[in-house]
Amino acid sequence: MHPLEKKTLKVIRQESLLHAGEKVVAAVSAGPDSMAFLHILVRLAPIMNFTLAAAYVNHGLRPAEAKREKALVETEAHRHGIDFFYGSVDVRRLAASQKISIEHAARLLRYDFLKKTALANGAAKIGLAHTADDQAEEILLRLIRGTARKGLSGMKTLRTGMFIRPFLRFPKSHLLDYLDKYAIPYHIDSSNRENVYLRNRIRNDLLPYLAANYNPHIRQTLIRTANILQDEEELLEKQGNAAFTETVTAAPADTVAQMYEVSTPTAVSHPQELKISLELFHRYPRAIQRRILEKCCWLMSCEPRSRQVESLLQLAMQDSPGGALHLADGLRVIRNKNQICFEYPRGRGPFRGRLARGAEVELPETNIPAPGSYDFPALNKRLIVEYFEDFIPGTGDIFPTGEYLDSGLFSFPLILRGPHKGDRFHPLGAPGSKKVSDFLSDRKIEKNKRARTPVLTGDDSILALPGLRIDHRFRITEKTRHVIRLRWEELGEKGTK
Repeated sequence: MHPLEKKTLKVIRQESLLHAGEKVVAAVSAGPDSMAFLHILVRLAPIMNFTLAAAYVNHGLRPAEAKREKALVETEAHRHGIDFFYGSVDVRRLAASQKISIEHAARLLRYDFLKKTALANGAAKIGLAHTADDQAEEILLRLIRGTARKGLSGMKTLRTGMFIRPFLRFPKSHLLDYLDKYAIPYHIDSSNRENVYLRNRIRNDLLPYLAANYNPHIRQTLIRTANILQDEEELLEKQGNAAFTETVTAAPADTVAQMYEVSTPTAVSHPQELKISLELFHRYPRAIQRRILEKCCWLMSCEPRSRQVESLLQLAMQDSPGGALHLADGLRVIRNKNQICFEYPRGRGPFRGRLARGAEVELPETNIPAPGSYDFPALNKRLIVEYFEDFIPGTGDIFPTGEYLDSGLFSFPLILRGPHKGDRFHPLGAPGSKKVSDFLSDRKIEKNKRARTPVLTGDDSILALPGLRIDHRFRITEKTRHVIRLRWEELGEKGTK
């Protein structure tokens, strides 16, 4: 067994990156690092009893090269008898629509394809061929762009329990020696020589300059620093998670204990609102406070920079009880006497203007002529109205939240609107009717949020406050035969039944 194979096997076992019986999808670009990665995993698969597949992603940036790269990866995969998966993504389109860099767009689409491919094919792990050289570049890149301590700890050998990087402590030179010894073919990405990208300028200019003029072992120094910070990061992460759970509440009623493991803004369905208790927040040291604020940004689909986190910290620590910050895509961070609130008062979008103090953003009246899907940008939500015929009481997927209505008791079209003055309904399970305003007050929904509380009506009666409570009169009973199900999903998600 080659020394590099032995070292890789040792890392995988010591850090529990792969287990017997698992399937791993290796991301293979046809470059030297990923081709060495593919061949080493091929050799280790029978030893560790895992199943291997290879995946190539065409970013649409180098059509001629991509064709040759795909052919090489596919040929090598078939030669070793493993599955091959191919994906084509439109990086330029995403970069333009989201106003992000080509690099960032490529990374988002690549990881999205890899994750979907793994999930669709029963793979528990996704293998990435990042090396120690990549780690050094990543640390400098994050330092230049601005990051907190967590960012300076660099990439991890295991991230979110799914992405594995067994090569992270090996220099690229070791991989090139391996490729040379076994005459393994590979392609060089021509864009790696183009200094239009910041990462390439770091690789081609900055690191060689630092090595030649300041520290010939700069890469090793950066990697050692990252390893030390990662060990300390584990401790701080546990403390930060506990503090986050204690100080932050979410609306709607997401489970904060499940959210604190999120590390990227695309990893979870984002809450409508987060609130930080300032009384509890101020009990923690600055290092933990920064982590709480950073995690709130991620959960609200906002990638935090160190400058933004510091601005949020200043907002939290200022003497005056008022104040607000406008972040990306319409995210507002508003401070009052007792708390800091993260919210999208007009839904997600490029809105940057100032809202009048205490003003309510009303929910527009929307006609619902039949079961189907209806978008509400002001809520960043989509209402799914589903019809179930020949319902048999005692069967079906009936949840205690009361999102099911007896459709034999009302008729379409329905209207979804905000609350009107004097609205009354009979909350499910309550002894009698109640004003909608009193019900929202009991639920501790702030006054300036109530105008965006959806009210579903039919035949001049309130059927439900979707997401909160249905009207008792329209509940499912033993006589029910036809059912309407109401459910919300965030805009951008694909509807599932």
